[in-house]
Amino acid sequence: MRQRAPLIPIAVGTGLFAAAALAGPMIAAGGVLAVALAAAIYVLPVFGLGLMVISGTALQTLGSEHIIGMPLSLSKASAAATLAVWAARSILLRIPMTWSPQFPALVAFLVAVWLSGFANIDPDAAREGFIRYIQLALLMVMIANIAGESERALDISCILLTGSMTCSALLGLMEFLLPALAIESDDPSLVQGNIGAVIDRDSLDGVEVKRITGGMGDSNWFGYTLVAVLPVNLYLFHRYAAALPRLFILGAVALQSIGVVLSFTRSAVLALGFAVLWLVLRGRLPVKPLLAAALAGAIGFAAWNPAGLERLYSVEYVREGGSTPLRTYLLIGAAALVLERPITGYGYNQFGPNFHRWFADQPGIPDDLVVWEREFERRVRIGEERYEWTNPHNTVSQLWVEFGLPGFAAFSVLYLLMMRDLSLVRRRGSPRWALLADCLAAGAIGYLVCWAFGTLAFTKIMWILTGFAAALRRVALSPPAGARP
Repeated sequence: MRQRAPLIPIAVGTGLFAAAALAGPMIAAGGVLAVALAAAIYVLPVFGLGLMVISGTALQTLGSEHIIGMPLSLSKASAAATLAVWAARSILLRIPMTWSPQFPALVAFLVAVWLSGFANIDPDAAREGFIRYIQLALLMVMIANIAGESERALDISCILLTGSMTCSALLGLMEFLLPALAIESDDPSLVQGNIGAVIDRDSLDGVEVKRITGGMGDSNWFGYTLVAVLPVNLYLFHRYAAALPRLFILGAVALQSIGVVLSFTRSAVLALGFAVLWLVLRGRLPVKPLLAAALAGAIGFAAWNPAGLERLYSVEYVREGGSTPLRTYLLIGAAALVLERPITGYGYNQFGPNFHRWFADQPGIPDDLVVWEREFERRVRIGEERYEWTNPHNTVSQLWVEFGLPGFAAFSVLYLLMMRDLSLVRRRGSPRWALLADCLAAGAIGYLVCWAFGTLAFTKIMWILTGFAAALRRVALSPPAGARP
């Protein structure tokens, strides 16, 4: 069956080509491209995985429906094609699926999201949220299976992941350097998604801070994703010892690190520090070269001094400026909403409306926040804002307010089981896989720090990390090919 299986896409492609040719050249061209894509994914499933990863990172905005003019975004189309071909291939070739203790926790979380829909006053939002998390769960499952199919597939998947974020960082650098790729923070096009650095005029008086997004539409998400991916480069550096690959890897590290800084996301810089600290404590990063690289980077940025650099290190700004006072009230309001409905939650996308209801009843609100609320309500009335777009800037608050205690607990267990998979590989896997486990754990720890500052349950890197952990568990703990049972 394995010898004949590659003939299947060829036979199907021949039939589709003949049928499409009879219908016209445009349909024929589309049919041929579709079959070629399916055949490529069938022969090399990591090709489909690469499409999913890059369309969910560097091409997340460029590949959206309103830009490409298609009914499906590039991310959804690539995921659907990869899922269909991978499922058919797995059945035909009888390839066993990856197993991880994460999967029962994943199912439990999806059940909690579905149940929260009964508490949601907006049925359409409940349906949208459930479908969205189903898609993210499928992303995790496909990565776990495709990357976990073999050692080679896992290595290629790591290359594709860091390669995608390098492209994203390069796009972000272009956003910063090219004036045409700058967008005002109140530009309506940002609602659907647009390419460009977002100009922040509110953080520092008299300073225009250009916060790059790297094609992901949001500076914070861009910075957090880079934090999760950067440690994977350490594994690739050790995996490929030749001079040219290492030169490319060091270039990727430099671009991704610049991307973190130019996102001007303080929490991302802090989270990267925790990820690096984990690698140092695990003995994976030598201290002296690390300090030398950090010093060189600091001197370089100080000499360049891009507008807004003060946003990253100013203690006064953290204490008095920017979004700190608002975020304080967001956390207080989230705690109050959790106490109102600790078990059921309010349902997907319902933090904002309930927070503004709570906020309106609070005495002694600072004057600047009263002005913010009035301006927000004005923008809602004219259709430039929606209450649902207000988020708690904290993942724990997001999960508990929306999905109640069951949803928060299931999501937390999923994250803990991901870390357990990585710990198991460190104890029982080969040194090569133990290194990758430490690198993925560093990214996961950094991303966990980001939980305190962002609403991250539906960012794709979270589900990519869990998928990679499950794939690594399968590859590292499986007996070598040809070994006796």
